[in-house]
Amino acid sequence: PPYPLWMGLPADSKLTRAELNARVEECLATRKPAAQRTPEQARKLKTIVDVIKIPESSVAAHLAWATWHFQDIAQNRTQGRNPFRNEAVRYQGSADDAALNAAVLRYRADPAAVARFADDTDLTGRIGVPVLTVHGIHDATAFVELESALRQTFERAGNGARLVQVYSDHSEHSYLSDPTYVALFDALLGWVEKGEKPTPASVAAGCQRA
Repeated sequence: PPYPLWMGLPADSKLTRAELNARVEECLATRKPAAQRTPEQARKLKTIVDVIKIPESSVAAHLAWATWHFQDIAQNRTQGRNPFRNEAVRYQGSADDAALNAAVLRYRADPAAVARFADDTDLTGRIGVPVLTVHGIHDATAFVELESALRQTFERAGNGARLVQVYSDHSEHSYLSDPTYVALFDALLGWVEKGEKPTPASVAAGCQRA
């Protein structure tokens, strides 16, 4: 039966990861070479990639998160209420943006659900120790633009000076490279133990040495 997409899945759904992947393949053929996709599959996949700005290889994973993560949020974090909204979003990049925006289902967030979700997940920036982060600029799981929100959070809390953010030319999310982590730990230890605050240039130099 139909259900609002913001909930991921109904609480009693028995859908499995294999079944979701089969539906993705039937609709988008993400695991097939481009030449083996039907025109309809190719059109749909191109629309998702161009509008959402994620690579083809990440579509199935994002759909999985939007299924079971959203189910967990709706059922276990916000008591069945919707913390997400898109009623004012205009999607761009498709072959026909007017048709796309007319067809997209629209949802309004429940303010109580937004507050509950924020209380559960939002950072405060109230961190009293040095923080050094690294983010692959091509990360298709957690987009690099999130770093701007992190910076704003620290600055609002008066801790902007305790945050140093560096970036790498990687597309991976969970693991970047051995030299990257060696350089980061050396830089963080130097900051904590010697008061030598790192810079992107000093971390990059550390990567070259590692």
